[in-house]
Amino acid sequence: MRIARLEEYTRVEGPGRRTAVWFQGCSIVCPQCCNPEMHDPAAGIEMTPEDLADAIVHARAEGLTLLGGEPLDQSDELRQLLLHLRNLHYQDIIMFTGYTWEQVNAERERASVAELCDLVIAGPFETAGAPGRRRWIGSDNQTLHCITGRYLELVADWPQFVKEVEIVIGDNEMLINGTPLAADDELAGLFMQKGE
Repeated sequence: MRIARLEEYTRVEGPGRRTAVWFQGCSIVCPQCCNPEMHDPAAGIEMTPEDLADAIVHARAEGLTLLGGEPLDQSDELRQLLLHLRNLHYQDIIMFTGYTWEQVNAERERASVAELCDLVIAGPFETAGAPGRRRWIGSDNQTLHCITGRYLELVADWPQFVKEVEIVIGDNEMLINGTPLAADDELAGLFMQKGE
């Protein structure tokens, strides 16, 4: 599997304290995507589904969020990952995909991956509906699909949009995660001033 990034703990990619995995490679390439560096399928790092599952389980977060890039462009390996996690009784799996729900269900491999998630948020990012009214979701056109009953209450009363970012400082790098910053945002201006 090609992985762009694994973050053991995040609070801006879904409810609670979650592990987030960004998949490398995207065939959808939404205009004004906030992760264009994840489009190239040859970039990122290689991990086996088993090694990635072990890293996710050992993080001991409350849940898992799958993003990208496009997770479903690696359906076979992603299915192996999710089967491995489910065999370990891992729960609370949310997947974001740029494919519409109809496109997910039109292809057997994609649908079999969706069936192993608890919640799927489907649809391409559309700038006309961004940032949208809902927390954690990029644009208003994206649809919510409860595969299990785990997120029914959340879907019925989804939190409103808020601007939120996390700053992750690691070895020789600083990453900003969460709501993409526009050039006119005060926080974006602060980072630009610090970098000058």
